[in-house]
Amino acid sequence: MIVHFVDREHELATLSTLLSRRKPALILLYGRRRVGKTRLIQEFLKDKKGLYFYVPNADAKAILDEFSRTVESEFFKGFRFADYDSFLDYVAKKAEQNVIIAIDEFQRLANRNGAISLLQKYWDQRMSKTKSFIILSGSAVGAVRKVALAGDAPLYGRRTATLKVEPLKFLDLPKWFRKYDLADLVKVYASFGGTPAYLEQVDEKDSVEENIFARILNKHSPLYGEPEMLLLEEIRMPHRYMDILGAIAQGRNKISEISDATGLTRENSTTYLKTLETLDLIERVTPVTEPQAKKGIYQIRDPFFTFWFRFVKPNRRQLELELEHNLWSNIQEEFNTYLGQAFEDVCLQVLAQMAKRKLLPIQPDRIGKWWWMDAEIDVLAVETKQRRILAFEAKWAELNYGETKSLLGELNTKTAQIPNTKETHVGLIAKKIASKERLRSQGFIVLDLEDIENLARTQTGM
Repeated sequence: MIVHFVDREHELATLSTLLSRRKPALILLYGRRRVGKTRLIQEFLKDKKGLYFYVPNADAKAILDEFSRTVESEFFKGFRFADYDSFLDYVAKKAEQNVIIAIDEFQRLANRNGAISLLQKYWDQRMSKTKSFIILSGSAVGAVRKVALAGDAPLYGRRTATLKVEPLKFLDLPKWFRKYDLADLVKVYASFGGTPAYLEQVDEKDSVEENIFARILNKHSPLYGEPEMLLLEEIRMPHRYMDILGAIAQGRNKISEISDATGLTRENSTTYLKTLETLDLIERVTPVTEPQAKKGIYQIRDPFFTFWFRFVKPNRRQLELELEHNLWSNIQEEFNTYLGQAFEDVCLQVLAQMAKRKLLPIQPDRIGKWWWMDAEIDVLAVETKQRRILAFEAKWAELNYGETKSLLGELNTKTAQIPNTKETHVGLIAKKIASKERLRSQGFIVLDLEDIENLARTQTGM
């Protein structure tokens, strides 16, 4: 397994800027587990005076033992902190000596009586009055919100900065995987998502399909039960939540459809959905032209979770019998359909990157999906003030000139239904498009995997 460190320049730069100010800093760094927070901290601490403490999911004695082992060599063999007070006193003294302190999985201290309040006390009375630089890192998103982000949280208002570490984007993958072509990378992203720890499971010596068999569908693989384990860390009784995620992964993304699929009342469905939103596992999406719309749809944020709830959870019985290859032959067509849906997300990210680099004919302030009645546009970019739009169709297919022209014509018809628009551009992104220059000369914006690869190369300096 090759360990990579990709696309964390913004987070590293933010931490470095805060450190250069030489002022007291209490930094909250959080994100879902396995997203790369610990590696980010390790990279930041390179060539700096720093101490890294990890909070195990254990009782107070085991936690203090873990803290003590980190600094044992500074004292004597067998040294142990007697309590949290003595540990935080040590941390405060080190912070006063300009030593960077990082406490990983800090939210677990909330389960230990008084530990978080004691941390608050030491920050208020001592560390905030020096040039202390403290990083609190957490991965149980729900717990982190309770102790640091909610308005009544013990650490609320004391944070100097909050850094949320997100999964990698599709355009980061070419920098990670050098042997796969871009079509393979779409498959990798659609099945493994952008979480670094999941991507580290992928072996480029094998095909993408072989990686899916061995690293996700195989009952002995590390990712086979990953979503269930993550939910167990966040929620005591995850079964209802798993049912809801399964329904969304199968395309039942309206509240009424989710309620019908799970047997929950609409009121209960809403409660569960809000929790899943808080945990950053799902998001509510509205038409991009109506961000405040009351009626929206729900989608799973992580492609790996969508893949797992669509192909693993419903087929656990067959996978437990080690019939993953037989299962794959039966779901191949469904997987190709799923790739088309995942490709829409890839296209949205591509257009967002192009907008950021001013490579589009408009300067959009919103990019997302759009729908109205039976009409649907895969990706719509909107320049609100100038009332200009750029509509894109996403097709996971190889298209000839006639097919592309026909799809662009249909897209033009759809855009006519978008109100209050002064200027309209249409385009198409596909696996491969014939006669691209001819289409571009007619004013259309057409991109395929070759163009996306060039964009990724210029983004990463490959």
